[in-house]
This record gives sequence, structure tokens and C-alpha cells, in this order.
Amino acid sequence: MLEGAIAGLAGGGAYAALGLCLTLMFRLVRVVNFAQVAIGVIGVYTMAIAAEHGWPYGLAALAGLLAATLVAAVLGWVMGKWFGEAGADQRSAISIAFLVGLLAVSYLVFGTDPRRMPGKFGGSLLTVDGITVTQAAAVCTVGSIVVAGAAWLVLTRTVLGLRLRALSERPTTAELHAIPSRRLGVGMWAVTGLLSAAVLLVIAPQQTSDQTSLALMVIPAGTAALVGGFRSLGRTVAGGLGLGALQGALAHVTELQQYRDTVPFLAILAILIWSQRREVWDAAR
Repeated sequence: MLEGAIAGLAGGGAYAALGLCLTLMFRLVRVVNFAQVAIGVIGVYTMAIAAEHGWPYGLAALAGLLAATLVAAVLGWVMGKWFGEAGADQRSAISIAFLVGLLAVSYLVFGTDPRRMPGKFGGSLLTVDGITVTQAAAVCTVGSIVVAGAAWLVLTRTVLGLRLRALSERPTTAELHAIPSRRLGVGMWAVTGLLSAAVLLVIAPQQTSDQTSLALMVIPAGTAALVGGFRSLGRTVAGGLGLGALQGALAHVTELQQYRDTVPFLAILAILIWSQRREVWDAAR
């Protein structure tokens, strides 16, 4: 089970990094972006098409990252232009429409057949006492921690972070102080879109690579973000890594491996029930 848990860190690191994107988007742009992973899907499929046409991996990966960044920026501009005054619940509902639209466009442009995803992180990194740590697990785990640390530093130690926090907490006051809210919002969409594509470039060659399966990684990513209450970067990383490790461990138990995909849903249900415990107890009194 320990080897399975370590192997599951590849997925767990991806959940953590994508969960960080969701957390940052909610904290700073007031939207639970259900289209977050679908944006990355556009990028990774662009990379796959470029590689099929003979592009070297580095250039194909760069094309995929740029495609995802551009798509994310366009969606951010649309959200800011027409839904800038909408509440977080309305903006989140609109992101579901973005998700459906991106999947539809993806199937039209790239076709319905899964693509072979070239990758550079499929081998093992090291083996200790018979337990193998893969390159993907190491990259995803370390990457999620680095992203969380970098995001914390930007938000707490830079002028840009101060502006972003002001925009999320006091949007009217921020605009009165001439903070460019729309440009910052588009920038956040673009950065998180870039990060989503980067995560999928690492993890997609190790996973089922059809568009829908990849896009639905937003569910375990959302679970990680929910562990952090869509506020805490550290708890989000811990939630993502823990979820991946648990799924990996269950995959090595014959009697339980068929239930590994239900873990995110059970975790979401448990967190929501726990978060409402006070209201339930108060009503019971």
C-alpha cells in the first residue's frame, strides 16, 4: 500500500496544483472556475497535435502552454467585460458554460479519439527499499509546493499581491484608487490557465487522455480546494497530496480498487457535512 500511496502522489500533486488554481481564482477573481482543467486540456491537445506533425517536444509544449494561456485570457476578458458586477455564484455558474463550450470546441477541433500524449516524466526517479518514486510524482509534488510558496510570497510581499487582495476584498475601493481591475482579472485567468496546461503536460501521459476524463480532474482538484476552504494554500496542497496518496493506496488493494474514483465525492460530502455541523446542532437544540 505504501508503494501505491507514493505512486499516487503524481495525481495528488496534480490535484494540489489545480486546486491552487481554483483557490486563487476564488480568492482573487470571485469565481469557482469549473473550466479550469478544460483550459489545460486545450493546451495539452494542442501540444499533442503539434508533436504529431513532427514538432520537437519543447516547441510543441510551448505551443500548448501559449494556447491555454490565450484561451484563459479570452475567457477572463469575457467574464470581466460582461459579468464584472455579477456575484461569485453567478460567475461560477457561467464557468460551467465555459466548461461545456470548451469541451465542445475541443471535440470539434481535435476530434473524439484519445490522443497519444508525449511526455518527459514517465520514468522512475529513484527506488528506496523496493519503493519506486516516479519522475511525474516528484515533479507534481514539488511543483505544487513551489507554486503554493510562490503564490504566498506574491500575495503577501509584493505590490501586485496587495493590489490583488484589495481587488478581491474591497473591489469598489480598489477601483477608486485606479487599480486596473479588468486587466488584473484577465491576468489571473491567463496565469492559472498556463499553470493548468503545465500540470496536464506532466500528468496527461500517465492518465487516460480523452478530453472529458482530463477535464473532470476538476472534481478532485475542487476537493483539494475545499479542504483548504478555498482560502488556505497550504491546506489545499495537503488535501490534494493526501487525496492522491489515498487513491494510490486503494489501487493496490484488490477489494477496494474499484472504489478509488469515489474518494473525491466522499471527501466532498464529508467536508460539506462537517462544515454545516454547527447549524445542524443549533437546529437540533
